[in-house]
Amino acid sequence: MRNRSIIHPATVFFLLWWLVAVLSWVGSVYAWNGVKNIISTEALRWFLRYTEENLMSSPALYIVIIFFMSVGLFTHSGLGGVLWRIVRRERKLSGKEKKSLVAAAFVSAAYFTAYALLAWGPWNIVRGVTGRYVDSPLHDGAPCILSIGIGLASVIYGYNSDHYRSDTDIVKGMSYMFSRFAPFMVSLFFVIQFMAAFNYSGLPVCMGLDGVTMDWIYRICCLFPFIWEVYYGK
Repeated sequence: MRNRSIIHPATVFFLLWWLVAVLSWVGSVYAWNGVKNIISTEALRWFLRYTEENLMSSPALYIVIIFFMSVGLFTHSGLGGVLWRIVRRERKLSGKEKKSLVAAAFVSAAYFTAYALLAWGPWNIVRGVTGRYVDSPLHDGAPCILSIGIGLASVIYGYNSDHYRSDTDIVKGMSYMFSRFAPFMVSLFFVIQFMAAFNYSGLPVCMGLDGVTMDWIYRICCLFPFIWEVYYGK
């Protein structure tokens, strides 16, 4: 039986939102440096106006969506399971699994070789205006490129191993992680709203937290619900 004493991460961040609200109210009463009361009509107008923008512009949501699709394919196609068996040196692979793995490896090598040539080769097609890789479209879009590479290798493996037979199978693979970790998406919504309230309240400035520290806090807050789902969300 599931331990009912364990609080779900979505509830944790909902309560943290109210903790920030109380602290911001206390801070505004005692004139803490830069602190704004988020339990006010001005803050209410701000939240109503920017809740959607805060959610849709969150880098965490973008990363989760693109990697959930590719990792879903990686798991659902059987490629992840085969690689895990190789690492653990379990039973031998069948002939079809070997051929499928070679095909996926070949396509992956060709894909990432093309990426490397575009990034560091003699052609300045998709690099920055200075010709450098850093701050170029290839650099900024690296997560998306990596996700496509993982998904492409998984699809190649799935078709060669006869695990995938139609585009419907591919769509099922892309949606696998969303169905498996659906509660995580709810938790992520509360994480994003909590961080928006925390930043708006001015408490990070009052506490002396710089931008780098806040970025790490954001990442940890987004990662925590996912780890919780892996261990307790079954």
